[in-house]
Amino acid sequence: MTAPYPWLEEAWRELTARARRDALGHAYLLAGREGLGKFALAEALANALLCEARPADGVACGACRGCSLLASGNHPDLKRVSPEEDKKSIAVDQIRELIEFFTLKSHYQGRKIGIVHPADLMNTNAANALLKLLEEPPGAALLLLVANRPALLPATVLSRCQRVDLALPDWDLRERWLAEQLAGRDNAPKLGEISLCGAPLEVLAQLDSARPALADDLIAALGAGQAGRLGPLEAAKAFADAEVRRLLDTLELCLQAAAQLHAGHAPRQLRLIDRSLRQLQEIADKLHFEGLLAFLDRVAESRALVLRSSGIRGAEVIENLWQTWMKTTHRETAS
Repeated sequence: MTAPYPWLEEAWRELTARARRDALGHAYLLAGREGLGKFALAEALANALLCEARPADGVACGACRGCSLLASGNHPDLKRVSPEEDKKSIAVDQIRELIEFFTLKSHYQGRKIGIVHPADLMNTNAANALLKLLEEPPGAALLLLVANRPALLPATVLSRCQRVDLALPDWDLRERWLAEQLAGRDNAPKLGEISLCGAPLEVLAQLDSARPALADDLIAALGAGQAGRLGPLEAAKAFADAEVRRLLDTLELCLQAAAQLHAGHAPRQLRLIDRSLRQLQEIADKLHFEGLLAFLDRVAESRALVLRSSGIRGAEVIENLWQTWMKTTHRETAS
């Protein structure tokens, strides 16, 4: 029995066992941090359920009619819903199309499966429309919602789904998997020489980016801003080459780690090199906990704005955040 990724084995075993017993519900919410492979898990489950060979181990055979249609992206009993190109959210018309899809009979006398990803990017009207489907699901319907931030979903939607929370694997597993992915690559970053942050697929994207040491650079910049050595304009220029969403994700993780250090706990989502750990501890020690949490909220607000709005300039977002950071640190230092 093989899950898409090793840290998803437990969830995969549970879902495929339910499928074998014909005990699956009509709607599941796969929730967890971005970079855990939740969409891959949803796809693998859909493939297993639409495989006509009905393999005992839950893994699609890859050879039957159903698997051939899935491989070509044309299976008529599977519908995926994601934000349309150049759009930041899932619109109500897309959910209405999903509802229409479920009103039609299955082409092959089996399940009809819908995957909504990321479900937390549905706008209000879309979520309300989906609620109607969740309240009165057709008998053969299976709805898989994939959410990075399930708290953004309405409580009415959450309450009508069976929730599968996917946790971050420990760092030993993350690093073993990453080492396998990097094996044989020329000029691959050495895992022990830079800080690693986030879920496994996030870390791999970090290592594949033009700035693999972004977490270390951000922690150093936070310290420099706190000391008055790095102003807002300089910060915007220093991180002009970083993709703004990844920068905000990483900054959020760094600040969460600082809050954990302030409370005397080891950070869970970062594996910090010694230099960055010392720097982050110094930052945490110099700030009041309330000020740290307030700035973390500001980063979360900026991240939500970038996710949901078009035309946002990354440099402006960074500059505004750095102005807030310097005001926060200066105010607390002065007091």
